[in-house]
Amino acid sequence: MTDHKDPPTLENIDARLKAARDAGAEKEKAGFRDRENSRGMGLGMRIGIELVVSVLAGGGIGLFIDSKLNTKPIFMLAFLVLGFTAGVLNVLRLTKGLDQAIGIGRAVREKEARAMKDKEAADNAGGDETGETKTKAPE
Repeated sequence: MTDHKDPPTLENIDARLKAARDAGAEKEKAGFRDRENSRGMGLGMRIGIELVVSVLAGGGIGLFIDSKLNTKPIFMLAFLVLGFTAGVLNVLRLTKGLDQAIGIGRAVREKEARAMKDKEAADNAGGDETGETKTKAPE
């Protein structure tokens, strides 16, 4: 009363492997989409927080100065505008990707250096009228 199962054929094994690979690929694609969505949500939250905090900080500094100098709305309004401006500049810097390096000056210099390298590579790839390729002079 023992049941003997036929050994799986190569076509059956191949079909099962393809199904497993397809299922793994679908899970990987879903995970990638989830990571991208969460990264976008994180960026949106950071933008909102930076705007709100900079305006609140500017307003707080303005209120403090107004309370010490007994000039009610002048400094508060001025620092609210400065806080909003600082927030917008931070958001622009964030969306351009310049906040990833240490200091904005370093990021701008690295970006310009990459652009110069790309331009030199394009110039070196093309030939001049004689058909010879340009060579870079030793530094």
